[in-house]
Amino acid sequence: MASRQFFDPVVLLRVAPLITSSATLSYCWAQNAFISIFTRPRNRDKSNALLPTYIEEWFYGYTGQLIAAYTTTILTAGVNCYYRRQPFAASDSAKWYAAGAVFSAAHFAFVPAVAWKFTTIIKDETKGNSVRVLDDWLKVHRIRSLTVDIISWACILVGVLRAVDA
Repeated sequence: MASRQFFDPVVLLRVAPLITSSATLSYCWAQNAFISIFTRPRNRDKSNALLPTYIEEWFYGYTGQLIAAYTTTILTAGVNCYYRRQPFAASDSAKWYAAGAVFSAAHFAFVPAVAWKFTTIIKDETKGNSVRVLDDWLKVHRIRSLTVDIISWACILVGVLRAVDA
């Protein structure tokens, strides 16, 4: 059996949701940075023609990875709420992990507000205004990133720090 001196699977369990929520938060910021390039004034005209195929490739290529990352965050944060709860119950770590899981799941609550925007762009139903629709998506994306995604990450960070101290 492997020595816990070199590898402790409980420590991995405790930090796993922090790793995945850090990855999704990083991806959110990258999306904002790279996708907003299409909406800059000097790129708008060219972007209207390019966006339907670009969004289709990007959306179908990476949505599964995002869903997997958010699901992993939710599941590992949830497991942390229950696994070996006694040692860190006094630190309230479980409450922070639970809050992080809830806020991570809340990311999906924004899907109805944005999914149709991608469908409209992908099907080229924007009548040459794909950039305007993308602007609308970016507004929702920024609100979601600044609220549920950052709050999820912060809650999980506090949970991890409290668990480490327990």
